[in-house]
Amino acid sequence: MDNKYHIKIEEIKNRIEFWFFKYYGKTKSDFNGNEIFTLFDLLDSQKQNEIIKQLNLAKNEIPVLILKISASEFIINTTKKFARINRSIPDFIDYSDFERHNGFKLIGAETEKSKKNIGIKTNGYIAEFGLRKRNGEIIFWKIPTGEPGFGFWNVTKKCEIIGRKFILTE
Repeated sequence: MDNKYHIKIEEIKNRIEFWFFKYYGKTKSDFNGNEIFTLFDLLDSQKQNEIIKQLNLAKNEIPVLILKISASEFIINTTKKFARINRSIPDFIDYSDFERHNGFKLIGAETEKSKKNIGIKTNGYIAEFGLRKRNGEIIFWKIPTGEPGFGFWNVTKKCEIIGRKFILTE
């Protein structure tokens, strides 16, 4: 017996957005697209188009959230996968392969200006963050520390539910 639920792409998008709003305790009108971790729909259309060209989206796939790492590096949560894009080859982790987050690799993030460790709860730094696949492999991507990184961690940890419980339907 199949324990997966058939769900429409818009319902997945709405569910991810619901988790996002619930974590922050805010509504869509409280965001403007300039936040480090925000809704993809709030980016200006030119930036959306630039990113979509790199995402290699499936026919039934929508970008939902974006975590800005730098001016040219992003992690996008679509309705199907995590996508890390930068100037080189994009990396993807399908939610069906995603088991859980492993958290930040180091206890502290190192600043570029000094070798002093800064706590991962401090805003404004970048640290390696682990995403564990169902096969046990851990992929480390650099993400912002502080509120944006913990927002990403807490909101997207539920993406394993998408890969485990849902089948997208047209």
